[in-house]
Amino acid sequence: MNITSIKHVCHENLLYVKLETDEGIVGIGEATLRGKIPAVMEAINLLAAHVVGTTVFSIEDMFHKYFYQDRWRNGPIMNTAISGVEMAMWDTIGKKLGVPVYNLLGGKVREKVQLYANGWSKDNGGDLSKLAEKARNTLEMGFKALKWDPFPLPELHSPLRHIVTMETVMQGLEQVGAVREAVGPEIEIFIEGHARLYYDQALWFVRNAEQYGIGFFEEPMQPDDWEGFKKLALKSNIPIATGERFFTRWGHKRLYEEGICSIAQPDFTHCGGIWESKKMSAMAEAYYVRIAPHNSSGPVATMVSAHIDITLPNFFKQEFFVKNFAINRDLFNNSLNIEDGYLILDDKPGLGISPDWEKLEKGSYKFDPTTW
Repeated sequence: MNITSIKHVCHENLLYVKLETDEGIVGIGEATLRGKIPAVMEAINLLAAHVVGTTVFSIEDMFHKYFYQDRWRNGPIMNTAISGVEMAMWDTIGKKLGVPVYNLLGGKVREKVQLYANGWSKDNGGDLSKLAEKARNTLEMGFKALKWDPFPLPELHSPLRHIVTMETVMQGLEQVGAVREAVGPEIEIFIEGHARLYYDQALWFVRNAEQYGIGFFEEPMQPDDWEGFKKLALKSNIPIATGERFFTRWGHKRLYEEGICSIAQPDFTHCGGIWESKKMSAMAEAYYVRIAPHNSSGPVATMVSAHIDITLPNFFKQEFFVKNFAINRDLFNNSLNIEDGYLILDDKPGLGISPDWEKLEKGSYKFDPTTW
């Protein structure tokens, strides 16, 4: 079964890959990369020029040719393009063989995948009562775990855009206290740092936030602050999580060897695809590191993550943006089956996701000023 066409389809700034074969089977992948969508589109075009005409089963060969043997070793743009195409290859293979992708990855080790909610805290204006209300409303959707970034930044175009003051860190601690009081002791809460703090600020925060039972503190500092992460990991009673901005096994190797984190957060949309993600997770398992995959993308990336998660002995929790409820309903025929905060996978072949291609292909890209 050979690949006859690879196209990118953008809808509401979520980027999908449509792969067609000479047997009429169509596969889907996702290649969303915030703020870099046009660049990923061109990377997909470049990749398609090489991959069209090859067998859909050549997953290992494709990755090695366009990552391992590439003299530049790529970065997030090309790796995201590879991921999107490779996901679509797996979807097509599963449909050809009549089996779900998770069975091609070793089979289930759990019956469902626990999600934690993100994207629920926007537009609270720093009002603690509004934030608390939003947290309670999110629990009504069935979630048992929440994550948000409590460290507000200046306006987008401020010259101090990425500088967080100690006052802001203290305000973040107040947010954590307000949410913990609102949701009670049984709900897990995780904190997103977006790499905005310096080591001394992060250390102050973890020492003072410990009382609130934080499940993990994600990317508190710049991801390449290796010494800062090592010191923080040793001094913090809150588990430190990172890894979304490191790609492939080679990117994650140092995280495990040097004890940078307790929880690794590879983003399966950016790290080279499903097969590479499985290898990265196995590497983490050898160091007794749990996997909580990062995912700020759409329903396809969510489903891909779940197919991997359900096969991992060291899986912890899966990130899920609440906006995906509407996207799943409107564009994917309710393919994601979410009950009480868990994503449940059935035995549909491939990824088990049913895109409305007619609607998706009517979408377009709109300039995204996000810099994070």
